[in-house]
Order: sequence, then structure tokens, then C-alpha cells
Amino acid sequence: MKKICFILLSLLLTCNMFAQFKEDIYLIDGKEIQTGYENRKKRGYYNTMQINMLMGNKQILERNIHYYPYWPSSSSYIAPVYNTPYRHTKLVFSPSVTITNGYMFNEHWAAGVGVGFEIMEHNLFPLFADIRYTLWDNKISPFFAIKAGYGFGNFRYQHFDDLYLEWNPYNVSDAELKHYGGLMLHPEIGVKISLNAYCDLLVTAAYRHQKTKSIVRKEYDNNLFDEWEHKEDLNRLSFGIGIMFR
Repeated sequence: MKKICFILLSLLLTCNMFAQFKEDIYLIDGKEIQTGYENRKKRGYYNTMQINMLMGNKQILERNIHYYPYWPSSSSYIAPVYNTPYRHTKLVFSPSVTITNGYMFNEHWAAGVGVGFEIMEHNLFPLFADIRYTLWDNKISPFFAIKAGYGFGNFRYQHFDDLYLEWNPYNVSDAELKHYGGLMLHPEIGVKISLNAYCDLLVTAAYRHQKTKSIVRKEYDNNLFDEWEHKEDLNRLSFGIGIMFR
């Protein structure tokens, strides 16, 4: 996990470093004119690369194990006995990287589509639409954005010899698990800081709502099987940084 976070952060810092190139200089009537902040594009194609950290509480299921002598009591075999499971909450962190391509209609409105990758208990691959509004297009500009779409989960069943779950049936042997993901909503506020005529630094805070669905399937002979379904709503706070190229 630490290696993945380091790679993502290094990638973003590298993009930022290359974005800090020297401004172009043009000759107009024999005078040097620099393309600075005032001359940056306010309409047309844009691209953003953003890294977020999703934070929130997650319910954790734990069971204590006690060992008792197997019947009869003279036997040396010790049998494990699980107590009734109990739940508690734990703060979890999930890194996320997204890339968005879109069109700026003017200095205020812009819209695009994006994709991403999120490292959660079951990794998600979000596909979303992005609509954003910038209050004013200055060197430091506050903005609002909303991302809505679908976070895709596993694309096929995964087989487990021994599967432990935090929901009923809790423990299944020789079973398959598929995580479907679900609808996502990501309203966001932030500040856009101009780096030069071609790119801006984004600092953001957001709320993330993500629906998920998981299915466990255990097959027997004669085409018989058991199947369990679990649905969950994930709610996370998100803080991130990004680079916007225009």
C-alpha cells in the first residue's frame, strides 16, 4: 500500500515539475511579449490529473476463538469454538487517482468525462461525468465540481479456498466472490492556483457516496448452489491535489 501511494504521489509531482516550464516569448512589432497568466486560454480542451485520499469509518467484524478439548474429555484433540461475532468501527484510508478530459465553455463553466482507480477493500474503477463552475478565473480561484457515475468492481468471480467475510455467512470454504461496485456521487469544492499560462494547481475537499454490492456463490454437485448477497453504502471524506492543463 505504501509503495502504491508513493508511486502515485511521485507521478503527480513529476507532472507538476514538467508543468513549470518557461513561458513562451513572442515578438510583436519588434517587442517581446510573454504569454503569462493574463493570456491563458479560457475556452477549449482541458485535462486534469488528481490524487485523492478517501477517509471514513468502516465496520469491522471480529470473533474471539477459544479452544476446548474434543469429546470425550480424555482426548488430546483441541477443537476451536468461535464466540458470537461483534462489530466495531475503524478509520480507513483509500487512495484514489482520476484523470478527466473535457471542454471549457468560458471562464466559469466546464464539463468532461473521467476514469480512475481506487484502492479499497475491493478495488474500484470509476467512470464518471464531471461538471465544474469557477467563481472567477484569477490567479487564485475557488470552484465547485460534481462527479457522478459508476464505480466498477471485479469483472469476474474470484475463487477462494477459505473465504472470510464481515457479513453473513462470515466464513465459506471453496467459494467464489464477485464485487459489482455501484453508483457514485462526488460533490467537490476547491481552490485553483495558476502556475503559468498552461496549467493550474488544484487543492480540493469533497464528500464521496459509493454504493456497492457483493455476491458469494458456493456450488455443489448436481448443479446445486448457495448464494449470498450483500449491499453497502460507503460514505467518505476526500482531500486531494491535482494538476489542470488547458
